[in-house]
Amino acid sequence: MTLDTFVEPLNAIFDSFGGPLLVVLFYWFRFHTLKGTRSFTTRPLFAFGLAAFIAPILFAYWLLPQKLSPLATIWLLIFAWIVPFVPRWWRGFCQELAGIPVSALSLRDALAASPFQVRPDDMPILQRKLSRIGYQIDDFRAVQSTAIQSRFLKISALMLHLDRCAEKRESFMERSADLHAELQSVYDALCFRTVRVLKGSGEIYGAIMEDSEVEPNDWQALDSLSTRHSTVSQLQLAAQTAAGCMLEDLRKDMDSLLNNLLLFAVRAALAEEWTLGRSKRRLGAIGFTLAPTSPGILKPVAIVAAFACGWCLLWLLASWTIVHLPGDQSAGVLRTLVTTPLQFIVNFWLVYHFKRHYAFANENIFGRLPVGFILSVGLVSALIFFPVQATFDFYQFPDRPFGEVVLHELPLLIFPWGIGAMTALLVQDSTWGRRSRQTRQLRDGLVFGGGMTVMLWMLLAIHQIVPMPVMEIVHGVTGWMFMLSFVLPTFLFGFIIGYAMIGYLREAAARCPVKRPVLATPVLAGV
Repeated sequence: MTLDTFVEPLNAIFDSFGGPLLVVLFYWFRFHTLKGTRSFTTRPLFAFGLAAFIAPILFAYWLLPQKLSPLATIWLLIFAWIVPFVPRWWRGFCQELAGIPVSALSLRDALAASPFQVRPDDMPILQRKLSRIGYQIDDFRAVQSTAIQSRFLKISALMLHLDRCAEKRESFMERSADLHAELQSVYDALCFRTVRVLKGSGEIYGAIMEDSEVEPNDWQALDSLSTRHSTVSQLQLAAQTAAGCMLEDLRKDMDSLLNNLLLFAVRAALAEEWTLGRSKRRLGAIGFTLAPTSPGILKPVAIVAAFACGWCLLWLLASWTIVHLPGDQSAGVLRTLVTTPLQFIVNFWLVYHFKRHYAFANENIFGRLPVGFILSVGLVSALIFFPVQATFDFYQFPDRPFGEVVLHELPLLIFPWGIGAMTALLVQDSTWGRRSRQTRQLRDGLVFGGGMTVMLWMLLAIHQIVPMPVMEIVHGVTGWMFMLSFVLPTFLFGFIIGYAMIGYLREAAARCPVKRPVLATPVLAGV
């Protein structure tokens, strides 16, 4: 066995995958705009957003070598990044699609608003740690009595959790060791300052009460001190104001540190766990009580895409001897496997996005359906889908005039429009009123299956007037075979999607998160 035995396969691999790998690596680094971009969302969402960001680049790489050399293609795609606006807009769009950084920021805000209780197992450890800086153990009995003390306890519990993660040598903590060290330094300084401020303000108030012979619980007498005009009273008032200012400044510093600690803990949970639900359970182990995870869009989209692709593959295998794809056979098969799931992916995401973030996509206060949105969201989907359809027209019918083929196949856009309109109608909360879940699912399936069938008949009728190259697939098919090979599978396909997935999408689109919170401290947040 010689060296050539290893070199030749290696050359073959890099000849095929070396160019795409360089392009992918370049745009991989362009996608990471934040320090630790991956930790601002879940792993599946990050992978989905990254794939959406790189997919058009790889598609362009697949097309360009037919006209250019591989090296020229690589340089052209790399220099495409300097094009104004478009590449960065696409990156921002894909990051928003992946929930970067909205997922981490919304979960941080949920933590800030959720109830917190120190775990019983953590209380002795916190008592020992804080007693070393002069915070007496007995003070924990009143630790929830003031805003400052409750914040101090929550901050200490978060730091204890992060220290444990660092001891386990988790990958996120090792990559963010500098941020963890900065947070630890700020926390140490805050601990000593808290003890000084609390003891100083306590001594000030104690001296005022002792000098004025006022009992601590005599609030009327304490209020009357501020109305006296003697020199001693004015000095007492100034000391009281100074103590209040120290406590207020301490509270603001605690809020700033707590905000950054919450974001850091959220990023650590998202970086180490696969799903949002598991990340919430990890944060709940610190002492937070979080609401159950709301359903997202990734699961229904992935299920529908996989089901649509599998259904189309089974249909092609079952009807291969009955129907014949017009034009280039391989391009026709690829078109069927790609465009069918893509129509549902685009429409489901559009409806989900608009309904969660914009009022015009929901019923008004009188319960009326948003008819304008229902009829127009499909048009947006059709515009997005048109370049994909034109690309497949070019490769499936290379021997026909491209402009004529694209023009004749415009009626095919009725499918993305119809799917978008049906989805926007069915996800409205008032569509089926207060019917049972099974009744709603059955009606969703019937509407979707019937709508898909109607669109198929409409395309067939249009084909009789304006011939469409793709619809030549029905030529030579008898009436009964058309019903068995086209109408029945189309209805069953739409019925299954409507029955199984529309209800899930309706629940997911009914919740609205905070979209763009502002980072409190960019340095500590890792921006």
